[in-house]
Amino acid sequence: MVIERDIENLLEQQLEKNGWTIGFKHKSRNVFHQKPRTKEECLKLGSLQPDFCLYLHDTSTAPEIIIETKKPNMNLAKTKEQALQYAKILGSKIIVLFDGMQTKSYWVENEEPLYFNGLEVNSIKPREFYQYFIRANTNKYNQNDLVINSKEDLIQVFAFTNQKLRKAGITKGMERFFEFSNLLFLKLISEENEIVSEIIPDHIKWESYKNKEGEELLNYINNVVIDQLERIFNKQNETLFTKLIIQDTLALKQIIDKLDQLNLSGIQTDIKGDAFEYFIQQYNTSNNDLGEYFTPRHIVNFLVQLANPQFGESIYDPFCGTGGMLIATFNYIKENLIKQGYLTKNVLKDLKENTVFGSEISSNAKIAKMNMILTGDGHSNIKQQDTLLNPVKERFDIVITNIPFNLEGTARSLYSLLDDSGNSQSIQHIINSLNSKQTARAYIIVPESILNNAELKNLRKYLIDNNLLKQVISLPSGVFLPYTEAKASILVLQGFNGGEVTTVKYTKIKSDGFTLTQRRRKITSQVNDLEEYLFDQNYASYEIPVEQIQRNGNYSLIWFKYFNELPKGYVLLKDIIQEERIKNTELYETATVTKHDFYGIVSGESYWGDSFMSVTSQSNEEYKVVKRKSIAYNPSRANTGSISINMTNKNVAVSKMYVTFKVVSKLFMPEYIFLYLKSPEGLQSIKERSFGSVRQSLRYDDLCTIAVPKLTLEQQSVIVNEAHKKYKKLQKYKKELDLFDVNSFDFGSVDDFKY
Repeated sequence: MVIERDIENLLEQQLEKNGWTIGFKHKSRNVFHQKPRTKEECLKLGSLQPDFCLYLHDTSTAPEIIIETKKPNMNLAKTKEQALQYAKILGSKIIVLFDGMQTKSYWVENEEPLYFNGLEVNSIKPREFYQYFIRANTNKYNQNDLVINSKEDLIQVFAFTNQKLRKAGITKGMERFFEFSNLLFLKLISEENEIVSEIIPDHIKWESYKNKEGEELLNYINNVVIDQLERIFNKQNETLFTKLIIQDTLALKQIIDKLDQLNLSGIQTDIKGDAFEYFIQQYNTSNNDLGEYFTPRHIVNFLVQLANPQFGESIYDPFCGTGGMLIATFNYIKENLIKQGYLTKNVLKDLKENTVFGSEISSNAKIAKMNMILTGDGHSNIKQQDTLLNPVKERFDIVITNIPFNLEGTARSLYSLLDDSGNSQSIQHIINSLNSKQTARAYIIVPESILNNAELKNLRKYLIDNNLLKQVISLPSGVFLPYTEAKASILVLQGFNGGEVTTVKYTKIKSDGFTLTQRRRKITSQVNDLEEYLFDQNYASYEIPVEQIQRNGNYSLIWFKYFNELPKGYVLLKDIIQEERIKNTELYETATVTKHDFYGIVSGESYWGDSFMSVTSQSNEEYKVVKRKSIAYNPSRANTGSISINMTNKNVAVSKMYVTFKVVSKLFMPEYIFLYLKSPEGLQSIKERSFGSVRQSLRYDDLCTIAVPKLTLEQQSVIVNEAHKKYKKLQKYKKELDLFDVNSFDFGSVDDFKY
C-alpha cells in the first residue's frame, strides 16, 4: 500500500536528480521538509506545515516554490487550494503538486499553469529552470524568439505554407497536407537527429540544401535527400517518403525560407499532428476532402495516463491516424524510465522495437511512421492496411484508440457477432487483440450511440456477459468540435481473463478544460474534470450492478436508465409533466417552430408568407396539437435548442415528429420549465440524453429524467416576468429596425457641410 511518505521519498529522489540540495547538514541546503527555512516564516504559518519549501537563492527571504505531495488519487482542487494558502502567506511565486505519477505546476499570482515554450510544465525541474519564471515574473516563459511557442505560432506557418501550395497548383487538401508533411520532416529530421535512431549523413541535412534555389533545390530534395532517407528508414518495404510534387520552385524556396527561421525542436509536441488538425479544420468542415476527425491532444494524454502503460507492455492502436496515441504512449513510458533512472541502451532499444504498434487504412500511416521516427521510435511497427480485414489474436497488453465513428463494416464474417456495424467490428477487433494476461486492458473512445442504440444491443450484451466492460467515462458534448457534434464516451475494457465484473463504473466528465464551442478555447481559471479524475478516481462516479444491466431489455449503458441524479432542491421532470399526443382532428392552424422567435412557436403562414404551402403538408390532420402554454420540441434538434412553448392565445398544430407535453404540477409555471430547458444547464442535460448514429435524438422518457430547480412560484414568476420583459423589448426593437429609414434623419442641406 502506498503511503504519503513513499511519495515524498520519490519526490526527494527527483529533486536530487535535478540538482537540489536536501540533506539537513549541507550548508547550501535549499529544500526544507514540513517547515520553511527561518523562524520568522514559521511564525507566519502558525500551525500550518507545507510539505516542501524550495529556495532558489541563499539570500531568498521566502521560499519561491511550495510543493505539496499526496498519495495517488488525491483531490487536485483541494490540494491546489492548500498549496496556494501556504504560498500566499509566505509570498511564494510557484506551487507544485506531486502524487508520484503526475506533476502540476502553477504561478501563484494568477493561479494558472506554468508554460515553458508553449507547453505546460509537468515534471520536477532544476533551480535554474524556475529562475526563468521568477526573473520574467510570469507563468509563461519563452526561451528564444525562434522557437515555436504555441500551436497558434505553428498555425501561422501552416497557413503560410498552405497558401503557397495552393497557389502553386496543389488544389486537394490531402495532397497539400502530405507535401507539407514531407517538408516538415526534412526540417525536423535535421534538428532532432540526436533522438533519431539512425545516423543522418550531413549531405542530406537541411543545412546542405536550404540555400539552393530553382530546379537545383527541387532536384536535390527529390533525387538525393528523399532517396537517401527512404533507404535509411524504410524497414517494411513500403514507400515512406514520396517525392515533392510541387513544380513552382519559387514557392518551394519561400516555404523553405519560412521553415528555416524556426527552431521546431524547441517545442515538445506532435507537430505533424498539429498540422493535420489545422488542415482538417480548414477543409473537413467545408468540403470534407480529408474525411477525418482529430482526437484532441489533451484527450489523448488523458487516455494514456489512464492506461498507465509500463515498460515491457505492448501497446496497440488499431486506428492510429497520424500516430498521436502511439507518440504519447512512447513518450510516457520513456519519461518514466528516465525519472526512475532505468533508461539504459538495451532498455531503449527494446522500447523502440517492441512496445508500440499501429494500424491505419489511410495514407496517414506514412505520417504516423514519420512521427514515430521523430519521436525516437526508429522501428515504426505501423502498417497501412484495413484493420478490420486483418484480425489480431491475443497479442497485446494494452489497446488505446479512438475508433472511426460509425464506420461501415467491411469484415462481417471475421467477427463472432456477425454484425454489419463498423462500430461493433472495431470493438470486437480490439477485444480479440488483447492477450490472455489478467492485466490486459483497453481504453477506447466511442460514439455515444454504442451505449444505447438498439442495433448495437448484441455488442453490449457480449461485453457484459463476458465480463469485459469495467467502466464508462462519459465525455461532455462538444469534445470533437468543430468536426462533429457527436457525443463520445470512453470504454474501459479488460481481457477475457480479467475476472468477474459485478458492477460497471460510470463516470461523468462535465468539463474537459476547454470551452464546448466551435473554437474550443482553453479554460485556465479552474481545475478541469479530466485532471481532477486522474488525481481522484472516485470523482463523480456511480456503480451500476451488472444484474440491472442484464435485466434492461436493451442492455443500455446509459447512467440515467439505472439511477437519477437529483441534487438537493431539484425535482425530476417525470413528476411534474405529462406527454400530450393529441391528433389535430379540429384542424387548428399550423404553427412553425423556429429559433428566430424566443418562445419558438409562431404562425406558419405569417412566418413563411407566400412560401408557406411549399413547406407544409396539404392537410395538417395528422399533426399534433400544442395547447396554450404546452411545450413542443424537435427530438432530433433538441440538443441545439429546438424547444418551444405556445404563448399564443389559441391551440396550434405542429408536425407529428415533434414531442409535446404539458406541465401538470400546480407548483411549476410552464414558462419556467421552458426557460430552464433553454438555459445552459438545461441544454447540457438534454445533450447528455440525446443519442443517435448520425443525428442525436431526445426521447420523451429520457427527457423526464432531467432534474430542474425547485423554486417557489414567486421566484419562478420573477424569472418568467424578467424574461418576458426582455422579449417584449426585443420585439419592439426588431420592429423598429425592420422599419429603420436613414432618410428620417434631418441633418440639413448637404451644402451646409464643409469639406
